[in-house]
Amino acid sequence: MRSPQAVQESEEKGCISMERTYDTESKFVESDGQKHVPRANKGLKRGMESRHIQMISIGGVIGTGLFLGTASALHDAGPAGLVLGYIVMGTILWVVMGCLGEMVAHLPIPGGHVTLAERFVSPSLSFTMGYNYWYSWSIILPTEMSASAVLINYWITSVNNSVWIFVGLAVVISINCCGSKFYGECEFWLASIKLITITGLIVLGIVLDLGGGPTKDFIGGRYWKNPGPWVEHLGRKGPLGHFMGFLAATNQASFSTLGSEIAAFAAAEARNPKKALPRAIRAIVWRVVVFYFLGTTIIGLLVPSNEPRLRLESHGAASSPFVIAIERSGIKYLPS
Repeated sequence: MRSPQAVQESEEKGCISMERTYDTESKFVESDGQKHVPRANKGLKRGMESRHIQMISIGGVIGTGLFLGTASALHDAGPAGLVLGYIVMGTILWVVMGCLGEMVAHLPIPGGHVTLAERFVSPSLSFTMGYNYWYSWSIILPTEMSASAVLINYWITSVNNSVWIFVGLAVVISINCCGSKFYGECEFWLASIKLITITGLIVLGIVLDLGGGPTKDFIGGRYWKNPGPWVEHLGRKGPLGHFMGFLAATNQASFSTLGSEIAAFAAAEARNPKKALPRAIRAIVWRVVVFYFLGTTIIGLLVPSNEPRLRLESHGAASSPFVIAIERSGIKYLPS
């Protein structure tokens, strides 16, 4: 029910007239006569806090793209191409999330950026984005399940990968069938484990690069000299091959950063989105950029681009640059 303190505001810009109705409880209810935060008829409960939204987006970004996907990017582009590719995508992510965060904080509506496309551009664009987004995640989910099975197979080889894929799908479906608050808590703690893991790997990588491993071997920037900072991708010589390697790394980075926009969908179920979303979006961007920049830099320092184990299709989870770096340092039990 609309609060008695609801206020009607009318704005005119040229020949365009816009009417907005604000509500002290829902923050924003109507715009141009359209209800954008239908609290009762959609059945959405605003149970998510800022920490939930942050971790939902961060957890969707930091995963197989960093732990496994960087292997092929390093092999195809070299350490310089790897870092530059992720810097480019990090910059794009920064700009896109800044714009998206401003829009969803202003209109925290169900449907996220898909609904916003209809609101600000056209129903055709919204239709296209919606099906494109559905197709993307219908491909990503089995990809992630397959990657998780590959990782588990590194330790448990006696169980077929299809079993782990089935178990993973069952867990994902079960969590999504629960309420938004339970889902947010699950994402928060699972994403926290990811952040702790990648933080520990970055710190360990710095120690190993400075010669703190069992072999006491100081690496520094050795692999930037030999085999070098760039790879001549697909056999192309000179700058063209370097540029093609950079494009390959950028393509991998674009896959890795997919998922940060989930915050737009969570906005419709966030408590006090006007305050929670800007804070969450800022935290998402700098954490993702910092973790990927530091992670790829450490990988480029510790593993040479001509390391044969970097090819994912032949070595599975053992091709993870972090696993390779730990094994090369002489640490016996940590890779497992």
